[in-house]
Amino acid sequence: MKRGPVLSVLLLVPLAGCGGGEPRAALPQPAAFAACLTCHRTASGANALGPSLAGLADRRAGSLPGYRYSPTMQQLGGRWNEPRLTAFLLNPNGTVPGTRMVFAGLENRKQAAEVARYVLSLPEE
Repeated sequence: MKRGPVLSVLLLVPLAGCGGGEPRAALPQPAAFAACLTCHRTASGANALGPSLAGLADRRAGSLPGYRYSPTMQQLGGRWNEPRLTAFLLNPNGTVPGTRMVFAGLENRKQAAEVARYVLSLPEE
């Protein structure tokens, strides 16, 4: 049974559509993200009351240089992905007790998932 050609095709499929180093564009900003703009910015290095959200995808929690996180956020470990960020946006204090984020959470899972997808699409300029 010849598997070489099939394997070759399967290995090339994930490469289809990969840009040649072009920066990806962020998704459209959902309406629920307006609440986040009170404390956060979307440009790299633009910390405000909260840390910059640029380049958050796969960033280790509590690790952005130049921002003072709560001890619990610094010790949280792991990286930001959609399920983790969605849970945090629904219930910040319940997900990371002692977080300095003074926000009760978004109203529903759909809003939280939309905001998480948007935030995780923000490039680190």
